[in-house]
Amino acid sequence: MNYQELISKINKDSFAKGYNVSFLQDKCVGHRNGAERFEKIVAGDKKLFEEIEQNMAEIQEPVNGDFVEYEDGKFARISTCRHSRTFQISNNIGIFVSKDGSSMASGCTWDKDFDYIDSKRLSFDNLTPTNKTLKGRCWTFSGNDAGAGRGIYSEINFKVWLLG
Repeated sequence: MNYQELISKINKDSFAKGYNVSFLQDKCVGHRNGAERFEKIVAGDKKLFEEIEQNMAEIQEPVNGDFVEYEDGKFARISTCRHSRTFQISNNIGIFVSKDGSSMASGCTWDKDFDYIDSKRLSFDNLTPTNKTLKGRCWTFSGNDAGAGRGIYSEINFKVWLLG
């Protein structure tokens, strides 16, 4: 597989657009079985995100990345869950998700856009589960193998909680 063939494959697969191109280039370009390697990497990571989504759905408490409907039709993502059962919300975060269903937020975990919400409301005790989910952007390491340039971005379903 050459570089142009790789780019063509990426452009035909919206999931593959979530990779760092140099990662796929290192893994696939110049290899006799580059196209097969590409398909195997992408299929494996799609399966990994499905597992992550399933494992996150089984968690009964709010986690980083879940959505909070804080006003009718307005949503923000949980950016910090504290041991005190309180949380922060933001829409300016990145969410790392792990195979076991755990998640971590990075970026702007405090968001000035939500200063008007009384921080005392931001407690797990004020959240009610819903049957809703929303697609949210997140990332993990390709093949569940940590390393520089190995991140893959995708969207999966996150729970929606209603803030009382």
